[in-house]
Amino acid sequence: MKKRNLIISIMLMTMLVLAACGQAKESSTSSKDSTKQSKEVIEINYNDLAPPTHPYTKQVAEPWAKFVEEETNGRVRVHVFPSSALGKPDTGYDDISGDVFDVGLLYASSDKNDILFPLSIGDLPFAIPNSEVAVKVMNKFYAKFMKDTFKDAVWLGASSTDTAQLYTSDPIETVKDIKNRKIVNSLYSRNELIKLWGAAPVSIDNSQLYESVEKGMADDIIYNTTGAIGFNLNEVAPYMTRIDLGVSSNGLFLNANVFNKMPKDLQKLFVEKLGPKHQELMSELYMSSMQNSIKEFEKRVQDKGGKVITPSSDELNKFKAPAKKLWDNWVTEANKKGYPGDEMMKYFKQLLKDEGVEIPF
Repeated sequence: MKKRNLIISIMLMTMLVLAACGQAKESSTSSKDSTKQSKEVIEINYNDLAPPTHPYTKQVAEPWAKFVEEETNGRVRVHVFPSSALGKPDTGYDDISGDVFDVGLLYASSDKNDILFPLSIGDLPFAIPNSEVAVKVMNKFYAKFMKDTFKDAVWLGASSTDTAQLYTSDPIETVKDIKNRKIVNSLYSRNELIKLWGAAPVSIDNSQLYESVEKGMADDIIYNTTGAIGFNLNEVAPYMTRIDLGVSSNGLFLNANVFNKMPKDLQKLFVEKLGPKHQELMSELYMSSMQNSIKEFEKRVQDKGGKVITPSSDELNKFKAPAKKLWDNWVTEANKKGYPGDEMMKYFKQLLKDEGVEIPF
């Protein structure tokens, strides 16, 4: 009898030990799963329109990616894909809303999707003079007219390049000099102005700017000063005519699916800190680099006989005068598309005046 009781006791003890081990194993597994979940990294692909060595890549895209990882304590990792590897400017909104890439700059005047049209007001010729003004003006314009527009992408703030100049293979000092020349231009909205100058616009992707002149597809290029240095345009177009045509305004967008899956604290961080940081980096680059880029251009072309040409005030006004038609056409087009075009233009002009900008028309 004693022997039987001993056997039963041993069996009960064994069962208790096994149960305890099972609970410990389950607890350990649960703990590992919890730890794994808390350390899950959100991977974001950034479509960078500039080449790997371009100032934008080195001073904006890559530093911002690092900043995001640091500020999120490694919870978000941004992978930068330069040279428009994930999408071109003309399909930007469709690509980001369609999950082709997760974050990147979209250019309203280059994008084929009409949803961005109102933002193209920032690209009107001789309107916004620099990236600092662009940030202030276009963020306010967005807040008033477009705050509830985007459903498939999240607006993280306005920014822009520095002002565009005319880069030419032959010296251009007057509007008459430009007649019948083929001019590459990355913003569709400027094509009409080129025609009004008596020249022929050639719309082409940024990555082909250099090649277009090198191979004779075009004579000249309209592009921003910092970008021109980044693309080495001085090698094929050794003359710069300073017309300060205006910035290429843009907005940083994030795919809505990615944003909506983020924890609330990360969503808040992207809207309140990470987006503004991108604006800051853009403004720092293009505000500080414009004059340096012009000096660098002069340095690079002096041995080739190239130079920077500054038109007289009378000639500059002749470059500007035809642009009034584009401002008027923008209002007409906005009204046709169902937007309050007249109200938008009035507000845009007031914002420019508030920033001390002289309205040309």
